[in-house]
Amino acid sequence: MFLFEFPQNLIGYLAFMIYTKVYKRPFYKYKEAYVTYVSGRWGAISLSRYIFADDAYYQSEMIRHEYGHTVQSKKLLLLYLPVIGLPSLLWNRLFQGYRIRKNKSYYSFYTESWANQLGGYKVKKRKK
Repeated sequence: MFLFEFPQNLIGYLAFMIYTKVYKRPFYKYKEAYVTYVSGRWGAISLSRYIFADDAYYQSEMIRHEYGHTVQSKKLLLLYLPVIGLPSLLWNRLFQGYRIRKNKSYYSFYTESWANQLGGYKVKKRKK
């Protein structure tokens, strides 16, 4: 599978090696993925079997959601980055104002709702 998930595996592996070997960041195995701690308040990202998570996400239930992206990568192989990775990144970074104006959940976007389903992550409803 490494070959068929080559772009995301290569980027993920290189980042994993830098964070764990050079910066000595902690990591743990979650199912078939490696979850690596990266300090800050920026969220999390999945690159095949490599998940990088911040202070809030590292030891949280959100890893289930990120693992859903890992499963997407296994299913879509070379298509993962154009079909899931890039749209997910754009939805996260460029559409926050749109989500607020339209009262849309971050998880309503196809990349995120599918990741929740695959990872077994249940979105908690916000109290009004």
